[in-house]
Amino acid sequence: MLSSIIRVAFVALTVATLESLRRQIACRNGGNCEPELPHEESTWEGEGGALPTTGSHLGPEPALPTQ
Repeated sequence: MLSSIIRVAFVALTVATLESLRRQIACRNGGNCEPELPHEESTWEGEGGALPTTGSHLGPEPALPTQ
C-alpha cells in the first residue's frame, strides 16, 4: 500500500516537473510566457475600499506617498 502511494507521488512529481520544463523551454523559444491562469484585476473604486497606492477617494484628493 505504501509503495503504491510512493509510486503515485513520484509519477505526479515527474509529470509536474516535465510540464514546468516544457513551459520554460517554450518561453525561451519565443512562445507564450504568460501564465495560463486568468489575471483578475482588482477594482476597488465603487466597492468602498481604498486604492492600493493612493488611498480612498472619499476625502481630499489623494497624493502619492513620498519616499
